[in-house]
Amino acid sequence: MEMFEPLARKPIAVTFAAAGVFVLESRHDRAFRMEDTAHDFLKVLLVLAGEGALVRGGKREALGPGALALVPAGCRHRIEDERPLSLYAVCVEPGVLTALPASARGLGNARVFSHATWSADARGLIRQMLHEQTLRRAGGEALLLGLAWQLLGLVLRGAGGVSEARGSVKAEQPASAATLAKTRVAAYARELERTFFEERQIDAAAARLGLSRRRFTTLFREVAGDTWFNTVRALRLAHARRLLRETGRSVTSICYECGFEDVSNFYRAFRAAERASPDAWRRKMGAGKAAQVPR
Repeated sequence: MEMFEPLARKPIAVTFAAAGVFVLESRHDRAFRMEDTAHDFLKVLLVLAGEGALVRGGKREALGPGALALVPAGCRHRIEDERPLSLYAVCVEPGVLTALPASARGLGNARVFSHATWSADARGLIRQMLHEQTLRRAGGEALLLGLAWQLLGLVLRGAGGVSEARGSVKAEQPASAATLAKTRVAAYARELERTFFEERQIDAAAARLGLSRRRFTTLFREVAGDTWFNTVRALRLAHARRLLRETGRSVTSICYECGFEDVSNFYRAFRAAERASPDAWRRKMGAGKAAQVPR
Protein backbone atom coordinates (compact mmCIF):
# COMPACT_ATOMS: atom_id res chain seq x y z
CA MET A 1 0.00 0.00 0.00
CA GLU A 2 1.05 3.64 -0.37
CA MET A 3 2.50 5.04 2.84
CA PHE A 4 1.32 8.62 2.22
CA GLU A 5 -2.19 9.98 1.85
CA PRO A 6 -2.92 13.64 1.04
CA LEU A 7 -5.36 14.15 3.93
CA ALA A 8 -6.76 11.36 6.11
CA ARG A 9 -10.24 11.42 7.65
CA LYS A 10 -9.73 8.10 9.45
CA PRO A 11 -6.74 5.94 10.50
CA ILE A 12 -4.74 4.48 7.60
CA ALA A 13 -4.82 0.69 7.18
CA VAL A 14 -1.48 -1.04 7.78
CA THR A 15 -0.11 -3.84 5.60
CA PHE A 16 3.18 -5.38 6.74
CA ALA A 17 5.97 -6.61 4.50
CA ALA A 18 8.23 -9.54 5.44
CA ALA A 19 10.27 -7.49 7.93
CA GLY A 20 7.20 -6.96 10.15
CA VAL A 21 7.79 -3.19 10.23
CA PHE A 22 5.86 -0.48 8.42
CA VAL A 23 6.28 3.31 8.53
CA LEU A 24 3.52 5.66 7.43
CA GLU A 25 2.77 9.36 7.43
CA SER A 26 -0.72 10.44 8.43
CA ARG A 27 -1.79 14.01 7.70
CA HIS A 28 -5.19 14.55 9.25
CA ASP A 29 -8.04 16.33 7.58
CA ARG A 30 -10.16 18.64 9.75
CA ALA A 31 -12.81 15.93 9.63
CA PHE A 32 -10.45 13.24 11.00
CA ARG A 33 -12.14 10.95 13.50
CA MET A 34 -10.85 7.83 15.26
CA GLU A 35 -12.89 5.39 17.31
CA ASP A 36 -11.43 3.57 20.32
CA THR A 37 -9.21 0.94 18.75
CA ALA A 38 -6.84 -1.83 19.86
CA HIS A 39 -4.31 -2.88 17.22
CA ASP A 40 -2.64 -6.28 17.08
CA PHE A 41 0.68 -4.50 16.54
CA LEU A 42 2.78 -1.97 18.46
CA LYS A 43 3.20 1.55 17.16
CA VAL A 44 5.44 4.51 17.93
CA LEU A 45 4.11 7.93 16.91
CA LEU A 46 6.15 11.05 16.19
CA VAL A 47 4.14 14.27 15.88
CA LEU A 48 5.35 16.64 13.16
CA ALA A 49 2.72 19.37 13.42
CA GLY A 50 -0.67 20.17 14.92
CA GLU A 51 -2.14 19.68 18.39
CA GLY A 52 -4.20 16.89 19.84
CA ALA A 53 -4.28 14.12 22.44
CA LEU A 54 -3.78 10.39 22.92
CA VAL A 55 -6.79 9.14 24.84
CA ARG A 56 -7.03 5.79 26.60
CA GLY A 57 -9.73 5.09 29.16
CA GLY A 58 -10.07 8.18 31.30
CA LYS A 59 -6.54 9.36 30.62
CA ARG A 60 -5.77 12.09 28.10
CA GLU A 61 -2.17 13.04 27.20
CA ALA A 62 -1.37 16.04 25.02
CA LEU A 63 0.28 15.60 21.62
CA GLY A 64 2.22 18.46 20.07
CA PRO A 65 5.11 18.96 17.63
CA GLY A 66 8.09 16.79 18.60
CA ALA A 67 6.09 14.57 20.97
CA LEU A 68 6.56 10.81 20.79
CA ALA A 69 3.97 8.27 21.85
CA LEU A 70 4.15 4.54 22.47
CA VAL A 71 1.03 2.43 21.96
CA PRO A 72 1.60 -1.30 22.75
CA ALA A 73 -0.36 -4.00 20.94
CA GLY A 74 -3.79 -4.59 22.44
CA CYS A 75 -4.03 -1.15 24.07
CA ARG A 76 -7.41 0.50 23.41
CA HIS A 77 -6.90 4.13 22.48
CA ARG A 78 -7.86 6.91 20.13
CA ILE A 79 -6.30 10.09 18.81
CA GLU A 80 -8.24 13.33 19.02
CA ASP A 81 -7.24 16.43 17.07
CA GLU A 82 -7.49 20.01 18.27
CA ARG A 83 -5.54 21.36 15.30
CA PRO A 84 -5.14 18.76 12.52
CA LEU A 85 -2.20 16.52 13.35
CA SER A 86 0.54 15.42 10.99
CA LEU A 87 2.54 12.48 12.28
CA TYR A 88 4.67 9.48 11.49
CA ALA A 89 3.68 6.06 12.77
CA VAL A 90 6.16 3.19 13.03
CA CYS A 91 4.15 -0.02 13.24
CA VAL A 92 5.81 -3.21 14.49
CA GLU A 93 4.34 -6.73 14.44
CA PRO A 94 4.50 -8.73 17.71
CA GLY A 95 6.77 -11.32 16.10
CA VAL A 96 9.52 -8.70 15.80
CA LEU A 97 9.57 -8.28 19.58
CA THR A 98 10.08 -11.98 20.25
CA ALA A 99 13.65 -11.66 18.99
CA LEU A 100 14.42 -9.11 21.71
CA PRO A 101 15.51 -10.06 25.26
CA ALA A 102 12.59 -10.64 27.61
CA SER A 103 13.56 -7.53 29.62
CA ALA A 104 13.04 -5.41 26.49
CA ARG A 105 9.48 -6.56 25.86
CA GLY A 106 7.82 -5.06 28.92
CA LEU A 107 6.48 -1.98 27.17
CA GLY A 108 3.57 -1.54 29.58
CA ASN A 109 0.83 0.98 28.86
CA ALA A 110 0.52 3.67 26.23
CA ARG A 111 2.39 6.83 27.10
CA VAL A 112 3.44 10.16 25.64
CA PHE A 113 6.92 11.71 25.82
CA SER A 114 6.20 15.41 25.35
CA HIS A 115 9.68 16.84 25.87
CA ALA A 116 11.92 13.90 25.01
CA THR A 117 15.53 15.00 24.61
CA TRP A 118 15.96 12.06 22.25
CA SER A 119 13.14 13.03 19.85
CA ALA A 120 15.70 14.29 17.32
CA ASP A 121 17.40 10.88 17.44
CA ALA A 122 14.03 9.17 16.93
CA ARG A 123 13.28 11.48 14.00
CA GLY A 124 16.63 10.54 12.42
CA LEU A 125 15.91 6.82 12.77
CA ILE A 126 12.44 7.22 11.29
CA ARG A 127 13.89 9.21 8.40
CA GLN A 128 16.28 6.34 7.67
CA MET A 129 13.43 3.83 7.93
CA LEU A 130 11.36 5.78 5.42
CA HIS A 131 14.37 5.91 3.09
CA GLU A 132 14.85 2.13 3.17
CA GLN A 133 11.14 1.42 2.89
CA THR A 134 10.81 3.70 -0.12
CA LEU A 135 13.85 2.52 -2.10
CA ARG A 136 13.37 -1.22 -1.38
CA ARG A 137 17.01 -1.99 -2.04
CA ALA A 138 18.79 -5.29 -1.35
CA GLY A 139 19.23 -5.65 2.41
CA GLY A 140 16.67 -2.92 3.04
CA GLU A 141 14.33 -5.08 5.12
CA ALA A 142 17.17 -6.14 7.43
CA LEU A 143 18.19 -2.50 7.88
CA LEU A 144 14.56 -1.52 8.48
CA LEU A 145 14.28 -4.15 11.19
CA GLY A 146 17.53 -3.03 12.85
CA LEU A 147 16.40 0.60 12.82
CA ALA A 148 13.08 -0.41 14.39
CA TRP A 149 14.93 -2.12 17.25
CA GLN A 150 17.04 0.99 17.76
CA LEU A 151 13.90 3.11 17.94
CA LEU A 152 12.34 0.75 20.49
CA GLY A 153 15.56 0.90 22.51
CA LEU A 154 15.30 4.69 22.65
CA VAL A 155 11.66 4.46 23.74
CA LEU A 156 12.43 1.89 26.44
CA ARG A 157 15.28 4.02 27.76
CA GLY A 158 13.06 7.09 27.72
CA ALA A 159 10.29 5.18 29.49
CA GLY A 160 12.73 4.30 32.27
CA GLY A 161 13.70 7.95 32.65
CA VAL A 162 10.06 9.04 32.76
CA SER A 163 9.20 6.57 35.52
CA GLU A 164 12.17 7.71 37.60
CA ALA A 165 11.29 11.37 37.14
CA ARG A 166 7.63 10.83 37.96
CA GLY A 167 8.54 9.07 41.16
CA SER A 168 10.22 12.20 42.45
CA VAL A 169 7.42 14.61 41.55
CA LYS A 170 4.35 14.82 43.73
CA ALA A 171 2.07 16.53 41.23
CA GLU A 172 2.37 17.71 37.69
CA GLN A 173 1.94 21.47 37.60
CA PRO A 174 1.82 23.82 34.61
CA ALA A 175 5.36 24.95 33.89
CA SER A 176 6.76 28.11 32.38
CA ALA A 177 8.88 28.06 29.22
CA ALA A 178 11.98 28.70 31.33
CA THR A 179 11.18 25.77 33.61
CA LEU A 180 10.55 23.46 30.66
CA ALA A 181 13.85 24.49 29.07
CA LYS A 182 15.72 23.76 32.28
CA THR A 183 13.93 20.42 32.61
CA ARG A 184 14.97 19.44 29.08
CA VAL A 185 18.58 20.38 29.76
CA ALA A 186 18.57 18.43 33.05
CA ALA A 187 17.23 15.35 31.25
CA TYR A 188 19.87 15.79 28.57
CA ALA A 189 22.62 16.06 31.22
CA ARG A 190 21.45 12.77 32.78
CA GLU A 191 21.35 11.11 29.37
CA LEU A 192 24.96 12.15 28.73
CA GLU A 193 26.07 9.37 31.08
CA ARG A 194 24.99 6.94 28.35
CA THR A 195 25.65 9.00 25.21
CA PHE A 196 28.87 10.92 25.96
CA PHE A 197 30.76 9.02 23.25
CA GLU A 198 28.30 10.27 20.58
CA GLU A 199 28.47 13.98 21.43
CA ARG A 200 30.55 16.08 19.07
CA GLN A 201 29.42 19.71 19.05
CA ILE A 202 27.80 21.87 21.70
CA ASP A 203 25.88 23.74 19.00
CA ALA A 204 24.25 20.50 17.85
CA ALA A 205 23.24 19.68 21.44
CA ALA A 206 21.71 23.14 21.89
CA ALA A 207 19.85 22.92 18.58
CA ARG A 208 18.47 19.49 19.49
CA LEU A 209 16.85 21.03 22.56
CA GLY A 210 15.62 24.08 20.66
CA LEU A 211 17.87 26.50 22.56
CA SER A 212 20.50 29.05 21.62
CA ARG A 213 24.09 28.12 22.45
CA ARG A 214 24.26 30.84 25.12
CA ARG A 215 21.01 29.74 26.79
CA PHE A 216 22.01 26.09 26.65
CA THR A 217 25.46 26.68 28.19
CA THR A 218 23.96 28.74 31.00
CA LEU A 219 21.31 26.14 31.86
CA PHE A 220 23.75 23.26 31.51
CA ARG A 221 26.14 24.78 34.03
CA GLU A 222 23.22 25.33 36.41
CA VAL A 223 22.02 21.72 36.28
CA ALA A 224 25.39 19.94 35.91
CA GLY A 225 27.64 22.21 37.95
CA ASP A 226 30.23 22.45 35.17
CA THR A 227 30.54 23.30 31.50
CA TRP A 228 29.34 21.01 28.73
CA PHE A 229 32.89 20.48 27.47
CA ASN A 230 34.29 19.59 30.89
CA THR A 231 31.38 17.25 31.63
CA VAL A 232 31.68 15.35 28.34
CA ARG A 233 35.46 15.09 28.70
CA ALA A 234 35.19 13.85 32.30
CA LEU A 235 32.70 11.15 31.28
CA ARG A 236 34.93 10.05 28.40
CA LEU A 237 38.00 9.88 30.60
CA ALA A 238 36.15 7.97 33.33
CA HIS A 239 35.11 5.38 30.77
CA ALA A 240 38.64 5.26 29.37
CA ARG A 241 40.04 4.52 32.83
CA ARG A 242 37.57 1.71 33.27
CA LEU A 243 38.46 0.17 29.91
CA LEU A 244 42.19 0.52 30.55
CA ARG A 245 41.80 -1.11 33.96
CA GLU A 246 39.34 -3.88 33.11
CA THR A 247 39.97 -4.84 29.48
CA GLY A 248 42.85 -5.67 27.18
CA ARG A 249 41.69 -3.43 24.35
CA SER A 250 44.28 -1.27 22.64
CA VAL A 251 44.63 2.40 23.53
CA THR A 252 43.57 3.33 20.00
CA SER A 253 40.39 1.27 20.31
CA ILE A 254 39.61 2.78 23.70
CA CYS A 255 40.21 6.26 22.34
CA TYR A 256 37.50 5.90 19.70
CA GLU A 257 35.12 3.94 21.91
CA CYS A 258 35.14 6.80 24.41
CA GLY A 259 34.32 9.40 21.76
CA PHE A 260 37.73 10.95 21.07
CA GLU A 261 38.20 11.51 17.34
CA ASP A 262 41.97 11.80 17.50
CA VAL A 263 44.45 9.64 19.42
CA SER A 264 46.77 12.57 20.12
CA ASN A 265 43.90 14.54 21.67
CA PHE A 266 43.08 11.54 23.84
CA TYR A 267 46.69 11.29 25.05
CA ARG A 268 46.77 15.01 25.87
CA ALA A 269 43.47 14.92 27.76
CA PHE A 270 44.42 11.76 29.66
CA ARG A 271 47.88 13.05 30.57
CA ALA A 272 46.41 16.36 31.79
CA ALA A 273 44.00 14.46 34.06
CA GLU A 274 46.30 11.68 35.32
CA ARG A 275 49.83 13.06 34.80
CA ALA A 276 50.61 9.87 32.88
CA SER A 277 49.98 8.44 29.44
CA PRO A 278 47.20 5.85 29.07
CA ASP A 279 49.80 3.08 28.64
CA ALA A 280 51.77 4.13 31.74
CA TRP A 281 48.60 4.52 33.81
CA ARG A 282 47.50 1.03 32.80
CA ARG A 283 50.82 -0.47 33.87
CA LYS A 284 50.71 1.46 37.15
CA MET A 285 47.23 0.17 37.90
CA GLY A 286 48.40 -3.38 37.15
CA ALA A 287 45.38 -4.10 34.98
CA GLY A 288 44.64 -7.80 35.15
CA LYS A 289 44.35 -8.08 31.38
CA ALA A 290 47.32 -5.88 30.52
CA ALA A 291 49.22 -8.86 29.12
CA GLN A 292 46.46 -9.26 26.53
CA VAL A 293 46.82 -5.75 25.15
CA PRO A 294 47.37 -5.93 21.37
CA ARG A 295 50.80 -4.87 20.24
